[in-house]
Amino acid sequence: MKNKHLIIFTFIVCHDYNLIYIKISRFVFLVTTSMAFSVIFFFDISMHKIYKDYGKYSFINQLLQTIYSFLVEYVIEILIGFLSYTDKNMFQIRQLEDVDSINKVLGKIKTKLIVFYIVTCSIFLFYWYLISCFCAVYNNTQIIYIKNCIITFLNSLFYPFIIQMVLAFGRIFVLKQKSKIRRLFFKFV
Repeated sequence: MKNKHLIIFTFIVCHDYNLIYIKISRFVFLVTTSMAFSVIFFFDISMHKIYKDYGKYSFINQLLQTIYSFLVEYVIEILIGFLSYTDKNMFQIRQLEDVDSINKVLGKIKTKLIVFYIVTCSIFLFYWYLISCFCAVYNNTQIIYIKNCIITFLNSLFYPFIIQMVLAFGRIFVLKQKSKIRRLFFKFV
């Protein structure tokens, strides 16, 4: 759970060989990703429904939009994780004794982090432009937009609990079974 939950991973877990400033940068980037994809999935149909409802927020009407943005955010979170996690490289360094091998691993870490900052900064600028344009053009939907951002971000905070509970119950179920299927499920869970 400590590696899957965004707030726990960023602010509570301290001794995991990931750099704290990278973890905070990743957190800020994922929050802005949540905000940007809430804008991207505002379709004409949802805007028309907001107009027909006289600007009132309807959770049911916005549910599909928040699910779309959550799923895309999850994929982006996985991709950004490849660039931002340094713990595996640090474990490699701890096992190495050769200075040249250590320098190679440090070079890989440096390259990953440079690519991480270039990618996140350029995407962050695009997000800033997109959100600014949306809020300027659709001035009356800013409250609904903020509510969608909050709901999407809360979804991203609760999904690790749900996934870990499903995996734990699956493991309990698999351990109680005594069949060939047990081995297959045990590898999955």
